[in-house]
Amino acid sequence: MAYQPIACGDYDKYELWCMHNSLLRITLESGEQLEGKAKTLKILNSGGEHLILATKKGEHAVRLDLIKMVVEL
Repeated sequence: MAYQPIACGDYDKYELWCMHNSLLRITLESGEQLEGKAKTLKILNSGGEHLILATKKGEHAVRLDLIKMVVEL
């Protein structure tokens, strides 16, 4: 599935969470949930923009357009 850009306002929220190393609970469109600290935003392999999340199991790249909901913990 091709990457669908997200709204600028939403992107700004991700940038702030990364700046503050915020602890987030992310729910993906698939229903999967991830919990971890927001580290940075990256474009990976021309596959779109990703949030790098530091979880207990290591770093996880989450494609921004596949995120359904974010809760700051």
